[in-house]
Amino acid sequence: MTTTIRRLPAATARVTSALTGVLATALLAGCGAPDLAGDAASPAPAVPASVSSATTPGTALSPEATPSSEATATPEPALSATPDETGAAEPSTGTNAADVAFARQMIPHHLQALEMARLAQTRAGDPWVGEFAAKVATARDTDIRTLKDWLDMWGAEPLPRDHAMPGTQTRAEIEALAKLHGPSFDRKYVTLMIEHDNGAIKLARAEQADGAFGGAKALAVATATSLGAEVKELKKYRALLD
Repeated sequence: MTTTIRRLPAATARVTSALTGVLATALLAGCGAPDLAGDAASPAPAVPASVSSATTPGTALSPEATPSSEATATPEPALSATPDETGAAEPSTGTNAADVAFARQMIPHHLQALEMARLAQTRAGDPWVGEFAAKVATARDTDIRTLKDWLDMWGAEPLPRDHAMPGTQTRAEIEALAKLHGPSFDRKYVTLMIEHDNGAIKLARAEQADGAFGGAKALAVATATSLGAEVKELKKYRALLD
C-alpha cells in the first residue's frame, strides 16, 4: 500500500502538468496571438481589368501593357463630311454657267414680285387680290432663300435689284403702281403679274434646257409649273374685270 500511495502523486503531477500546458496554450490564443494564416489570406489590391487582362500573375508589366497617358489621350481622326451633307462638292463638279445665271437672275426677279405683293396688302380693293398676293409672297420668299444659299456656296452674287430681265417692270412702273388703290390697283397689279410670271417661266425653261445642277433644274421645273398655274388664275380674274 505504501508503494502504491507513493506512485499516485507522480501520475497526478504529470496529468496536472499536461493540463496546465493545454490551458496555457488556450489562454495565449484567446489573448490575441498573431494569426499568420489570416494575414496571408488578406485580399490583394485590385488591378484594373485593362491591365490584368494583358499580364499574367507574377510577371512585371511590359512597356506595351503599361497604360500610357499619351496613348489614351490620342483622339481618333475626325470624320469628314460627305458631299451630300455639306452640298459643297456637288456644285464644283456638277454646276455650269447656266445654273449660276439662273440663280443670279431669279433672286431679283422674285424680289420684285415680293415688292408688288406687299403693295397689294394695303392697296388692293378686292380681297381675292390680297389673298393671291400673300400666297405669292410666301412662295417667292422660300425660293429666294434656296437660291441665295446656292450662290453663297458657289461664291456668286445676285444681279442688281433693277436689272432688266424678261417680265420685270421698270422702277417707274412700280412707283406708278404704288400710287393706285382699290379696283384701279387690282387691274394694274394683275396685268403686271401676268407679265412678271411669264418672264420668270422663260428663265426657268432656260435652266431646264441648259443647266447641269440637279437642284436648280428641279426648282426650274417647279417654278414653271406653279407660275403657269398662277398665270391661268390671273387671266381668269382679269376676264371678270373686263
